[in-house]
Amino acid sequence: MRYVFSALVLSAMLCTPAVAGEAQTADARDGARVVYVCDSSAMTRRAFTREFGSMEFVKAEDVAAARGQSWAAPKCITPTEARRLKQLTNERQEVASIR
Repeated sequence: MRYVFSALVLSAMLCTPAVAGEAQTADARDGARVVYVCDSSAMTRRAFTREFGSMEFVKAEDVAAARGQSWAAPKCITPTEARRLKQLTNERQEVASIR
């Protein structure tokens, strides 16, 4: 449940809808950028691969730099990278408010 909540929070931060089930998969096909906070356990890898076709971990900088781009499938981010992404997002918002 914590991972689902974290995924929702990250998606909201990135202005990308995070919806469970088939709607999520449809959004991913339409070019939405969805990031889930994932662990690297074998069970998580199997479930994510079964649901989305593959499991790819990305860095916070890659997510932040991908603004405006679309992904074919949701990607994973570690909890540490999720914190870094939040920090990067906050820094960008502060810079935008100064301008």
